[in-house]
Amino acid sequence: MNKKEDLNFEDAIEELEEIVDDLEEGGLALKKSLEKFSRGIELIKYCNEELNKTEKKIEVLIKNDKEIKKIVPFEDEFGQ
Repeated sequence: MNKKEDLNFEDAIEELEEIVDDLEEGGLALKKSLEKFSRGIELIKYCNEELNKTEKKIEVLIKNDKEIKKIVPFEDEFGQ
């Protein structure tokens, strides 16, 4: 992925969904399939990095907020 590329998380997810649809649909030449797969891997890495950065920011915000006594995992909050 080009470092100068203007990409945000939502656009990356949208592009990734399009790639998955294209690959699942089939009919692409092997070379084109490989190009799309490679781009998908780049997008997954980008999204994971963005999610990790966001998670760290949230942890800092929670840690700095002295009123929060307990962090409840999202799943547990809804009894799942």
